[in-house]
Amino acid sequence: MASGRLFEDIPPFPAGLQTAPLYTIPLAGLRSGDEVTAKNTLKACQDLGFFLLDLRGDRLGDTVIEEVDQLFNVGKDLMNLPYDEKEKYLHDAPKSFLGFKPRGHAKIETSEPDRFEWFNIGQDGLLGNTAPQRLPPLIHDRHSLLTSFVEHGQSIVRTINSTLATQLGLPADAFASLQEPTKPSGTVVRIIKAFASPEAEDLRTSMIHHTDFGTITLLANVLGGLQILAPHRPPEDKSAWLWVRPQPGCLIVNLGDAMVQWTGGLLRSNVHRINFAPGDQRFSDRYSLALLVRPEREASMKRLTGPGEDGEDGDLTAWEWEVKKAMALTREPAMMQSKGGKQAATKT
Repeated sequence: MASGRLFEDIPPFPAGLQTAPLYTIPLAGLRSGDEVTAKNTLKACQDLGFFLLDLRGDRLGDTVIEEVDQLFNVGKDLMNLPYDEKEKYLHDAPKSFLGFKPRGHAKIETSEPDRFEWFNIGQDGLLGNTAPQRLPPLIHDRHSLLTSFVEHGQSIVRTINSTLATQLGLPADAFASLQEPTKPSGTVVRIIKAFASPEAEDLRTSMIHHTDFGTITLLANVLGGLQILAPHRPPEDKSAWLWVRPQPGCLIVNLGDAMVQWTGGLLRSNVHRINFAPGDQRFSDRYSLALLVRPEREASMKRLTGPGEDGEDGDLTAWEWEVKKAMALTREPAMMQSKGGKQAATKT
């Protein structure tokens, strides 16, 4: 998460909201191999699939805090470029999600247009795994900062992966070996702008509920708005949505569907959404920075541990598995609407 400096000039997160009971995991404890920290990390990834990762007091963590501070400013400049400038880098979904996604190109659960934009910057182009992505000049000028953030973020992800693997009785590199940053993948740095909600009609979901496709997401927020769904509760239950309160110096970490697939459901990929920001925070635009890590394109989705049988998904590569899930999602909304139901959740 950003340092305390970025929290100084924003309205306070309101008291009295129903917040998610997230573990706070110290990065220093993870990196030193502390057993209590490791056990708490596994429990967090089984119970809610989300936790706060406290970067403070760790050399790598302190570096990432500084990089997040800088990239928040870059992100604001990027997302506040004129629309016709951002449109030059429009993504080509579903072929490619790299680049700019305009506001309103997706729907929320009420079939109203979404209230956010994002810009995806591919890890492959940053690290030289593929040809460079076409990017605005202000991003080109910060290439070294973005590359450093990805490399440091991947170091954190490797530590989380090895901790979880060891706690589950697997070789330490069981997960990490399937998501090497030097191999082509769908991993991206994502900059998100969720628009302020000054009017009554704006007090609705900005991004529909979903789970992440990938392995591990590292997320930095300053304003509130992120909500996670309490386990075993339907998304239609308004009381089931738990607010996540951003904390200075802490990243929000969540697991994706690939970790569930590899562990036969021993780990949790939780449903979450972006709602309007709470209290007076709703009058400000909300910016987020995320590293969304996905498996290597050619990684096997065969189950590594956990109960039950592999099923047909175990014979797929990560790329085939992601395409299959994406195609199912494109069919599901039409099926739901034909039955008079609400739009299905999307994936990221």
